[in-house]
Amino acid sequence: MSNKLVMSPYGDFLGIEIESFGEGRALCSIAVKPQHFNAGGRVHGGVLTSLADSCAGVAVRSLRPEGVASATTDLNIAFIRPPMGDRLEAEAEVLHAGKRLYRVEMSVFSMTVGESETRKLVAKCNATFMLVFPEKA
Repeated sequence: MSNKLVMSPYGDFLGIEIESFGEGRALCSIAVKPQHFNAGGRVHGGVLTSLADSCAGVAVRSLRPEGVASATTDLNIAFIRPPMGDRLEAEAEVLHAGKRLYRVEMSVFSMTVGESETRKLVAKCNATFMLVFPEKA
């Protein structure tokens, strides 16, 4: 596996950054911007879900075989509290890497960066990824 992974075009669009990855783990972050808010002035749940899914994908990519793709087959998220702060972080860990399916657990945290940095859990997630093998001619 390469030492450098590139974020997906969708992740780039949202502003997701890969902070670290390896051995079935990943840490990704996003700086909260006005376009991430819902009509109520809070971070949209879809942003939290996308961050968790993208981070899980990075964790899977750190383990899957070369030349094989992967796709999310299911994802569950439990929102714990509204995110407050200027940054979100997601941590993902592959719990099971099978022949075709990978099971991943993710946690999403909101952070306020500054003198008194705070980090609060805002969502817990789990997902299953399926390996997608290239077509043979």
